[in-house]
Amino acid sequence: MSSTPVEVTRTGQHTFTATNPRGAEVTIGRDGAPEAFTPGELLLAAIAGCSAVTSENLLVRRLGEDAKITVHADRTKTPEDKHKFASVQVEFNVDLSGIEDADQVVEAVQRAIEKYCTVSRSVEEGTPIELTLPR
Repeated sequence: MSSTPVEVTRTGQHTFTATNPRGAEVTIGRDGAPEAFTPGELLLAAIAGCSAVTSENLLVRRLGEDAKITVHADRTKTPEDKHKFASVQVEFNVDLSGIEDADQVVEAVQRAIEKYCTVSRSVEEGTPIELTLPR
């Protein structure tokens, strides 16, 4: 197991709390659980968050320290299986209108995400999951 495992603990009916070694917490629950993310929403947040973190330096360098960067992630589900994402759409909300080489910045951001975004790369490449249950 990695040196920074995430732990998920049941905290109530259909609710869990995920924690990391740095003390951060997030509530996970079924669809409709108040103040909780569903596991699918967490995956979308991870993809959008990884894209944002990966591209932040490139965008801030061009737009300035006070650059407003928002990344949205949504999904399309597979028609024949409501428990599987068919695709994920990631959309940046950032104003590039004030820079001359906006197309080059967009290409640089896309290259950076394709090369360095661990979450997107893992999802796209289909990372195997090893499940262990006690016997």
